[in-house]
Amino acid sequence: MKYSDNKLQQQTAKNTLQPVFSAVFVVTLFLIVTSYIYFYPELDNSIFFNGVLTDAINLLIVVAIFIIVQRANLSVFAYVNLSIGLLLWSAGLTFDLLDEVLIQPLFIGIYVEDVLRTAGMLFTCYGLKLTIGDLTSVQQQLSKELITDYLTQIANRQFFYQYMQKNQSAPYTILLIDIDFFKVINDQFGHDRGDQVLIELSSLYAKALPNNSVFARLGGEEFAIYLPGDDRPKACDLSEQLLSLAHTIELAANRTVSVSIGVSFKAPGEAFNEVVKRADQALYKAKNSGRSQYYIA
Repeated sequence: MKYSDNKLQQQTAKNTLQPVFSAVFVVTLFLIVTSYIYFYPELDNSIFFNGVLTDAINLLIVVAIFIIVQRANLSVFAYVNLSIGLLLWSAGLTFDLLDEVLIQPLFIGIYVEDVLRTAGMLFTCYGLKLTIGDLTSVQQQLSKELITDYLTQIANRQFFYQYMQKNQSAPYTILLIDIDFFKVINDQFGHDRGDQVLIELSSLYAKALPNNSVFARLGGEEFAIYLPGDDRPKACDLSEQLLSLAHTIELAANRTVSVSIGVSFKAPGEAFNEVVKRADQALYKAKNSGRSQYYIA
């Protein structure tokens, strides 16, 4: 997955905030313990080991989560909310632990502990919500990248073949398209111009194709189109349109892009790889017959 400038900025901001939150966390807990011992040093007459152990374990768990958050790759907003939440939660648990061994003023037990713990939980829950949202966005982006051609932003070969395998029962039409003399375009005009031709052609075709079609780049200068149904006149009209659209891309004075197209229709009981093979053979004949034309298998 490519990092955008925004993500890099967020990572930089998080790296700046991390030592601040870590220092505040340690100093806060230290001040709570030292202040508590200084002002309320009297031991509780009834110390219960189970209560002390439980509160200590709870505090250690939240501290461990805080450490994990500091090391995690999170968005700045999620990181800040989680860090604040876990800091407040830890402070509340620290007061709770001290209450097990020292005599605590009533207002701390009634207000301070509960307020800090509740506020910490709320911030932490909101931070978790943001984190889950970020993870969902990343998952969606990764899923899209797996089926999208990185250069042209249309479907890639993997998605095209998977789609065809799942749609074998109904009749369909396959068009294989190859840019004529693409190597010559790269050699004479440079690979940047070659890439731009691929992008422009993909954009033109994507806008011209019906909504129920699937358009993909198979690799290099080769594209494929899946059309539901086996309407021959419709396939011929579309092929003519695609040939014309290619000519709208200018390379130089009096020189435009051209493509060759091979067309095949699914026969009853025919496997998809055989349909593609016949379209590829038709494409080969179109190229050998002078290019800039379509041929039907």
